[in-house]
Amino acid sequence: MMEDKHGDRTKYIGGSDAAACVGLSRWRSPLAVWAEKTGAITPEDISDKLQVKLGTRLEEAVAELFEEQTGKVVNRVNRTLTHPGYDFIRANIDRKVLKEDAIVECKTTSAWKAKEWDGEEVPREYVIQALHYLAVTGAAKCYVAVLIGNQDFKVKTVERDEKIISDLIRREVYFWNEFVLKKVPPQAKSTDKDTLSTLYPQAEDGKTIDLDIESAAILDTLEGMKKDAAALEGQIEEQENILRQKVGRCRNGSGPWVENTMGEHEDAEV
Repeated sequence: MMEDKHGDRTKYIGGSDAAACVGLSRWRSPLAVWAEKTGAITPEDISDKLQVKLGTRLEEAVAELFEEQTGKVVNRVNRTLTHPGYDFIRANIDRKVLKEDAIVECKTTSAWKAKEWDGEEVPREYVIQALHYLAVTGAAKCYVAVLIGNQDFKVKTVERDEKIISDLIRREVYFWNEFVLKKVPPQAKSTDKDTLSTLYPQAEDGKTIDLDIESAAILDTLEGMKKDAAALEGQIEEQENILRQKVGRCRNGSGPWVENTMGEHEDAEV
């Protein structure tokens, strides 16, 4: 099934959502995806950002480089594809390879992230995105073509793996049915401070909030952890100062000798 390109992203899980909604993205959390899909948070309009504009314009260049390097011919896909079994799982793929059961995902990244593409490596978020697209399209493989700064161009291959794809779709379906449709937020992660601040603004000064038993217990635990952390921080600082003092004395030749594992004595090295 095919629909207009992109459309209302709150109505479906797309390839760029896949890693996040199953908790495997370094950049977004399940809670952040949930907040956008349920309308609790309006996604930021990033279409005017230079990085986004460049990525869009360079997509054609990446596709052309892919054709030059591989000898394959590709066609642009201008419509949103829908999973045959779930209408809320969709894909906006970049290119379809002609005369081959394969698709192409075009990427650009900075030279600072070149190590993420060393050898056979592909960032996990893009592997999951590719598998999501393979699930929707039924294709056998996804080529990930990446332009790295202005210094390198690579083509990686993500092969179809039925077991992994089945598990990915199962987890996406669970996320949609149990969290999005029921409007029940998934558990927050350590990276969710900004999302939580938007969802739940701080109470006004002077106002009190009645907590349930579970929340009160969490608050007590949190306060205890903060006290422990403060105490530990003081201990760490104390040990650092003691070590700094001893190292300084060793450098001045007035420090104690240390015994090595052979029973011989030698000055401590710093």
